[in-house]
Amino acid sequence: MKVIFRILKRDIKNIVKSLPVLITIIVFCFLPSCYALVNIKASWDPYAASNTSRLPIAVVNKDEGGSIEGKTINVGDGIIDELKKNKSIDWIIIDDWQGNYGLNTGKYYALIEIPENFSSKLLTLVTSDPEKPNIIYRSNEKLNAAATKITSQAKDTLADQIKSSFIKISNKEALEQMNAVGKKLNANKPEILQLKDSLTDSITTINDAKKYLAEVNDNSKGMQNYLNSVKNDIPKLSKQIDSLQDIVNHGKSLAQSTKQTISSAQNNLSSGINEIQSQNTQAQSLLSNLENMNSQFVNTAVANTTIDQLNNINNSTIQKIDNNLKILNAINDILPNNGAVELINALTNMKSSIQTENSNLAELRQLVNNNGSKDSINSIINQLSEIGNTVSSNSAAASNAFYSSTSQALNNMNSNIDMSLNSYDDILNSTKFIIPQLNSLANAGTSISEISISQVNNISKNLENIQDKLNKLSDKMKMINEKNLDHIIDIMEKNPEQISNLLSSPVELKNVQLYNLGLFGYGVTPFYTTLSIWVGVLLLSLILTLKCRKFEDGTKINMLQKYFGKLLLFICISFIQTTITLLGEFLLLGIRPTSILGMILVAFATNITFSIIIYTCIYVFGNTGKGLATVLMIFQIFGTGGIYPLEIISRRLAAMAPFLPFTYSVNGFREAIAGPSWHHLFKMLGMLGCFSGLFLVVSPLKRVFNKQIQKMENEFEKSGL
Repeated sequence: MKVIFRILKRDIKNIVKSLPVLITIIVFCFLPSCYALVNIKASWDPYAASNTSRLPIAVVNKDEGGSIEGKTINVGDGIIDELKKNKSIDWIIIDDWQGNYGLNTGKYYALIEIPENFSSKLLTLVTSDPEKPNIIYRSNEKLNAAATKITSQAKDTLADQIKSSFIKISNKEALEQMNAVGKKLNANKPEILQLKDSLTDSITTINDAKKYLAEVNDNSKGMQNYLNSVKNDIPKLSKQIDSLQDIVNHGKSLAQSTKQTISSAQNNLSSGINEIQSQNTQAQSLLSNLENMNSQFVNTAVANTTIDQLNNINNSTIQKIDNNLKILNAINDILPNNGAVELINALTNMKSSIQTENSNLAELRQLVNNNGSKDSINSIINQLSEIGNTVSSNSAAASNAFYSSTSQALNNMNSNIDMSLNSYDDILNSTKFIIPQLNSLANAGTSISEISISQVNNISKNLENIQDKLNKLSDKMKMINEKNLDHIIDIMEKNPEQISNLLSSPVELKNVQLYNLGLFGYGVTPFYTTLSIWVGVLLLSLILTLKCRKFEDGTKINMLQKYFGKLLLFICISFIQTTITLLGEFLLLGIRPTSILGMILVAFATNITFSIIIYTCIYVFGNTGKGLATVLMIFQIFGTGGIYPLEIISRRLAAMAPFLPFTYSVNGFREAIAGPSWHHLFKMLGMLGCFSGLFLVVSPLKRVFNKQIQKMENEFEKSGL
């Protein structure tokens, strides 16, 4: 040990004595920190409005507007006004030619074009023949891949804003009109209900008139008196029929608005069910990964990562289920017996199963982290597999319930509404002719004395026609009763602002962060800190020699002493590099890990491990070892889940993660930053220690390859390159 520390002391003195060497070492101590700090700062919050607001996107408004009920509307102009208030993107309002020219020349990252017929097509959505309007989106992909993704999200956000605003405005207008109608219906409800009785009385009166005509067709005076008495009842019936016409007109308005509401809810439910099924597929894939561990060595880091991903997917699925249940319960309250009950039950069962699965995942995590028995772990995994099958069955049941029951019921509702609209039209057409015919019949009483028998027969036929129409009208009015009227009035008098907001955006996404880190910079700090430590040691291998000169007093140095003497120098300088990097992250970037002690432990454990790995590679294989360390770094950049999840990269590359030191360093930093599970953190440190021990054991291979490596080194020197 004395010789080892003597070698280290001599190297440090030589560095301090030589100013050029000292300056070079100092520069190389700061280089890794610059690498980490610059990359973390650049990735700190790339999607913040302050950053994306500098991305220029051209917007071309060619909308010529449209009209509805005599009112001219230009939705494109409204969109432009809203974009001018939106500072999340640098919206450039420009004409068609300049926009496309700027896009092609790289001046703009993307172009959004609102076509000429945008408003006119959008307004058809409230008609019986709707057309979907289009927004044209073009992007310049060659400028920057990330910028293209951001601008694509901006396009989607714009489309959602247009859809939400249109539904909100159109429904609010309809509901405000319905409010006034609801008040009028409430005031006239007694007369409306009396109308049904009046129709029955009118039909009875006409029957009596027909009988009377048969009896007194030779007594014109009696007929005249009778018709005069009928004439006195006609104004009352006329007034009641006018009220019926008002009800029918307002009923048509309500039916059209209800139809639009049902279509919007149906689309939202369909989208929600599809998302739930997609997330269930992802969850089943992760459960399969856990089942594979059932018969293999259980890697704690991989198991914890899989459990975290399953928890996140399950929580997201529960949130989507809650959102769909909110829509279904709202539909069920407003429009009962609509086929939603079966779907509500299926989604509720699925939610319960997923919550049970989360409880089992928590139990599995505890067993894995505490080195539980193989049988206990296998038992929990088998339970999770059974629950996963139950969740899949629930998901299939929910999908079947939606498409076979709920969606069909909503479609039937729309069809019934269309039939109701046609029925309303029939009622209106019928009422147009009843009053004139009754008036004509009553006026006939003034000249009844001159009516002949044939004319009496004609009157009888007219009475039959009127009676037939009144019978049809009475059948169509069977739906009108006090309970239905109260329900209609209640809907009509609801707050239009509140209901229009609900229909325009029935689902509100609440973003809950697991560890409250929020910034993307925190997410990449573990990876870039780990990478900077590796790069720092690799840079040292470029300027520091591994050759160890003999002592002037003739003290002999064996191979083991040479190895550890130079290794300590690498570790000491790497310690300085790591310390500077950590101070820069804490003081300059303001990173505040949950456990500073945990982060320091992981950083210096990583520093020692990487120094041993890289130094040993170069010590054993010479210059070839430098290339080997570089190749190993490249594999670790992409194959350890530092930036991209292991599930989305090559399976072969992802399978290498448990055998690469980056995996445990990155996971250790994540534990320290987000809030450590100390058992898990110490396990990461233990794995790093295993890598250190492995390469220390490998170092004696120097004796095996020494001659060949020395020969290669001599050839390099002779080449003069």
